[in-house]
Amino acid sequence: MLLVRRRIALSLVSSACVALATACGGSSSTSPTSTTTTAALQSVSLSPTSVAGGLAVTGTVTLTANAPVGGALVTLASSAAAATVPANVTVDAGTTSKTFEVDTVASAAASSATITATYLGVNQAATLTIGRLTLQNLSLSAASVVGGVVVTGTVTVATAASAGGLLISLSSSSPAVTVPASVTIDAGATSQSFDITTLDVPALTTVTITATVVLSGSSRTANLTVGRLALDSVWVGVPWWPGGVPLTGLVTLTVAAPPAGVTVALASSTPAAVVPATVTVPGGSTSQPFDIVTANVPPTTTAIITATYAGVSQSTTLTVVALPTIAGFTCTPTTAVGGTTIHCAGTLGNPAPPAGWQLALSSSDSSATVPARVTVPGGGLAFQFDVTTIAVSMTTAVTVQIVDATSGSIVFSQALSITAS
Repeated sequence: MLLVRRRIALSLVSSACVALATACGGSSSTSPTSTTTTAALQSVSLSPTSVAGGLAVTGTVTLTANAPVGGALVTLASSAAAATVPANVTVDAGTTSKTFEVDTVASAAASSATITATYLGVNQAATLTIGRLTLQNLSLSAASVVGGVVVTGTVTVATAASAGGLLISLSSSSPAVTVPASVTIDAGATSQSFDITTLDVPALTTVTITATVVLSGSSRTANLTVGRLALDSVWVGVPWWPGGVPLTGLVTLTVAAPPAGVTVALASSTPAAVVPATVTVPGGSTSQPFDIVTANVPPTTTAIITATYAGVSQSTTLTVVALPTIAGFTCTPTTAVGGTTIHCAGTLGNPAPPAGWQLALSSSDSSATVPARVTVPGGGLAFQFDVTTIAVSMTTAVTVQIVDATSGSIVFSQALSITAS
């Protein structure tokens, strides 16, 4: 009877151990209960971390593990009114991150804001730098036009406009030029063009166009000259020029030429400076260069260059400096032993002017030296100088040059040879 009771008791204990899945001196096929990882707030980040006021950036909250069933509600806050965030954002169940938008306010000064995220008592923060929303550029399709022509203006910002676009106000300093009251840069774009209407004016008028970002007050200006088409000037750029050397002149109009271009007549008072009969300023341009062919004919001559358009003439003067011409030149000997003297003599093609001719001299090698200059007296033709040489270890080629001291133009070169003794 006692044995039967003991067997019944053991059976009951064994059944209880299996039901409770506990170790009762033996093994059980039931697995232990698994542990669930609790997600915590890992970070909040911003992209970009610096933005022009009035534009938006993207924020991201990130958890250390997947959000639980029902999601993770993360609270958001901003330290400054210049940046606004939603009150909270939910990280979806089974995911580790969620993005949100940070809107900024444009102002005349730069600022910053700290964006803070909070979840289960843990805070994470990121700093956003908010710059002044600036207008990068205001450009015009032409700098000067005849009154009545329409010009295209373009406003540009460095960063694409956010949703709703960016409003730019426009103004003109004169009723001779009219612009729309404002223009909007579309969302996602960085620039916008607009038409500028000009009126016929009796005199040349320079008008200032101003564009301003309404949100921040940042502005840019551009000048537009409006007037009647006329010849403004003819220019050669230098008061004198050596005869025989080509030169470039320039004619300039008061405003840009119409599409067909403008033909300007040219004339010179002397054959010492020859210009083409006409020069054409192409459409859209205000100026055009032209060639001047100078002649090396003594004496030095002052030329008057005249340009004429629509009955209006403009003039400028150019002094064509006559260069000495070398009719004959000899050096004796042309090959000399180093340490000896070479004698050179020359003759001009024309008598020197009353003030004389200053001829500068140079040598290409230190083994042969020449005087700094030689003077041909007024009315004279002949000149001479000595070349002093030094001993050399090997044959050396030397070039002696004669230069007009006034213009710096080379008028003659002579090759010499210095040999070893």
